[in-house]
Amino acid sequence: MKICTVEGCDRKLFAKGMCLRHYMRLRRTGKLTTTRYTGDFWKKVAQGSSTECWPWLGFRKRSGHGLTSMKGRPMHTSRKAWVLTHGPIPSEQQVLHKCDNAICCNPEHMYLGSRIDNMIDLHEGTPFELRHARGRPFVLNDQQLEALWTMRKRGATLKECAQSAGVHIATVCRYITAVRKQKLQALRDKVTRESNNRI
Repeated sequence: MKICTVEGCDRKLFAKGMCLRHYMRLRRTGKLTTTRYTGDFWKKVAQGSSTECWPWLGFRKRSGHGLTSMKGRPMHTSRKAWVLTHGPIPSEQQVLHKCDNAICCNPEHMYLGSRIDNMIDLHEGTPFELRHARGRPFVLNDQQLEALWTMRKRGATLKECAQSAGVHIATVCRYITAVRKQKLQALRDKVTRESNNRI
């Protein structure tokens, strides 16, 4: 079996003395090395001081986000900038911008947070210096949940429950349905015990 002629590669020969990986890399990039992955990225970023936005000069999506690739997969430029400077991004986390500039690649302007954090920043207009990962705040406390459960038990509609709690009907559904079933069961048990103790 003939093998790739690139130094250090022992894969099966595909074409022009190279394996499939090296052949395709040479065809796509004109280079056999993988240093392109980090080196070329920062060449397409207009770097300035740490307080300024560093705009992406390469391809942009219609949404305004810069687009590049990592290990052959498309990736937003902000995510790649984070990975190159801070390391891997935990699952279910997103790279959020403090500056609201979708093409900014300055790692000082980014922080990790959830999609919910991003929506909070968007709709509340949180100032630049106060943006950070918060997580979803609890909308209803235990007393309100207990009151909602009692209302539902007496036959109140979800709309009536939402109006009494001052929240959207979807919030009531989220708390009343299976997602909150365990917590509500504990509250029901507590109410039952208290009512039995009074008798």
